[in-house]
Amino acid sequence: MNWSDNINKRRFWRYVNKKINRLINHAHVLSVISILFEEMLKDLKDGKEIKINNLGIISLQNTKPRIYYNVRFQKLMQSDSHRVLRFKLASPIRKKLRSLLDFDKTFFVT
Repeated sequence: MNWSDNINKRRFWRYVNKKINRLINHAHVLSVISILFEEMLKDLKDGKEIKINNLGIISLQNTKPRIYYNVRFQKLMQSDSHRVLRFKLASPIRKKLRSLLDFDKTFFVT
């Protein structure tokens, strides 16, 4: 499985089937995955956070309305607020990534 691609239920179902060596009927595995995704979606819509131990927190947050210049109407307008999916990385992973980051090689400062 190429993890750089987007993940959907079918790919996840295939991956789980390979990992469990197809010991459980594929229809049962797919139904459990479907229930999992539906419950996660329902919790996100209700404003709850999904906490994944040692990985992070997934939440759905409202953005503020923004002012922008509309070229078509030649005036300033205000956009509507949107709901955006956010992921906050767990502290141990974030600290490890920061310790491995080399600012001299990453950022070019003149």
